[in-house]
Amino acid sequence: MSAAGLVPTPPERRERRHWIIEGIATQGRVIGALIMREMQTRFGRHNLGFLWLFFEPLFLGCMVGLMHYAHGERLPGGVNPFLFSIAGYVPFFMFRTMVNRAGGALHANLTLLFHRQVTPVDVMISRNLLEAASVIGVIVIILTVAIWLAGVWPDNVGLVFFSLLLMALLCHGLSMNVAALVSRWEGADRLIHPLTYLMLPLSGAFFALHWLPRWAREALLWNPLVSVHEAIRHGIFGNAFPTYYDLTYVGECILIFNLFGLLALRTARRKLEIF
Repeated sequence: MSAAGLVPTPPERRERRHWIIEGIATQGRVIGALIMREMQTRFGRHNLGFLWLFFEPLFLGCMVGLMHYAHGERLPGGVNPFLFSIAGYVPFFMFRTMVNRAGGALHANLTLLFHRQVTPVDVMISRNLLEAASVIGVIVIILTVAIWLAGVWPDNVGLVFFSLLLMALLCHGLSMNVAALVSRWEGADRLIHPLTYLMLPLSGAFFALHWLPRWAREALLWNPLVSVHEAIRHGIFGNAFPTYYDLTYVGECILIFNLFGLLALRTARRKLEIF
């Protein structure tokens, strides 16, 4: 320290910087190891097993899109109903899987939490990174096929992937709160699954706010999932029809959910260590 005892000397600053970098590197290795463990647990050691990570959302999204396409009607603005539906359901799939699987995340990795380097946050990050990667990969496939076969070019690719990033951060915050809640009350896990399915008709995955009256739009925009879906559609279809979203509000929800999730997991770890 300096003579005043307040300002670190250059060697002390370098040492602190070294500790920070080393800590980040250690946590990165922990998360990487947890990701590999999660992939082996879910998909086995077969070389192509991890492809199911992408196949599941792609298959379900295509089935939903085909059901809507079977009606044979074009949507307002000449939007293809198959592309509209799959671009809505696949991001919702991220929400559903992250939140639904959060309940068993800590108990499935309970033995690992006795290691000082492994924290509940690391477990949630590793799981959610896998889910986010699968959905983003599927969106890339969908946009590529749409360009190649249908000649449909996304209006704003940056907005699409920025919205997907916001969706991932939002779902990560929600999943941490769910994991902490289930660690205290296991019965909550039975309620989470039906609640996520009930969120589907309110998420904006299968409808545009432009189709609804003003009072309904204003009410649904309190749900941050609706804003994310609207932003994704704006990025893909451009001005084919008016879109309504508030990404600033989504960012505020992300901050609140993640802060509460971090605090909840901190207290949850102390409870888990009792068992």
